[in-house]
Amino acid sequence: MSSFIDEFKSRVDAEGVLSDFPEITEAEIPIWRGGPTFLSMLDKYILGVLVLAVHLLFFAGDWLEPEGEGRANFVIKLVVNLVDFSGVLGFVISMLVLTKINHYANFSTSGKWTTSWLLLSSTIPVIWKIMDILEWMAGFAGSDFSNPLPAWNHLWFAPLGAVSFIVMLAITVLYQRSFDYAITDKRVHIRKSFLFVDSSVQGISFQKIENLKADPSILGRILGFGNVHVVTGSGVGLQVESLGVGVGVAGDALEPLTGFRRAVSIMFGWITKQRQRTEMSADPANCLYGVKRPMDVYRLINELMDINVGPPGPDDDLHAIE
Repeated sequence: MSSFIDEFKSRVDAEGVLSDFPEITEAEIPIWRGGPTFLSMLDKYILGVLVLAVHLLFFAGDWLEPEGEGRANFVIKLVVNLVDFSGVLGFVISMLVLTKINHYANFSTSGKWTTSWLLLSSTIPVIWKIMDILEWMAGFAGSDFSNPLPAWNHLWFAPLGAVSFIVMLAITVLYQRSFDYAITDKRVHIRKSFLFVDSSVQGISFQKIENLKADPSILGRILGFGNVHVVTGSGVGLQVESLGVGVGVAGDALEPLTGFRRAVSIMFGWITKQRQRTEMSADPANCLYGVKRPMDVYRLINELMDINVGPPGPDDDLHAIE
């Protein structure tokens, strides 16, 4: 092995890798181990801040009265008046628009769990408000129904926003720590274990790698992290986003929608529609996501491929760098 590979090998805890990756065979030699860095999840933290900002806007909209003249103050006054007038309905619409933009744009925050979190944050105030209305209607009907929650008012937007933000932070930290990567002298190993309900493991031999790409973002170049994509001929490492509407479980699209499912489809089906494109997967379960020193990891895999497969010929296009 080269001195570059030996340098990585000397820094890795081989026993720890073999203990945490039981699928690694005794014939393999651990050379590198890593995982997503904290800053690689920055987009999710930003999304959490945006959701908190929407909550605080509707929290303050009832009593905030900007003063002064000029276009800027006019726009602020207009927004405040709209927030004050629309209340819970305006909040739900604002959150659903944010959810739609986030999902349709295919950002790295467009996954299922972030979309579910956004939808839950959107609907809590309206469910709370409906409970108040049901209690009010029950009073006229002589029913004993009582809302277990305190009476709704706009001040509840602040604590709800804080709770939503904290939940987002906690889930993001757990999500980041759910992925573990290892490179041996024969394979690239990717493990996922998210909340003990979403687990997967895959080992990609160097002989099967057809494309290798490192693409650190501008922020990643500054802070020293980025993604390394390992693509095989069978499609591992690629993702295809298709235009469609997710209504329920697989096969539902072939069945007529009735009752509650039709209502859900009308209310939220448009949120699940995404534009179509095929690209290298940025899913942490399908690439080395947000790892430190991505260009060094890229070179390490390159050199190990040369050892296992042999150097590429002049007409081969096996590697790509951005």
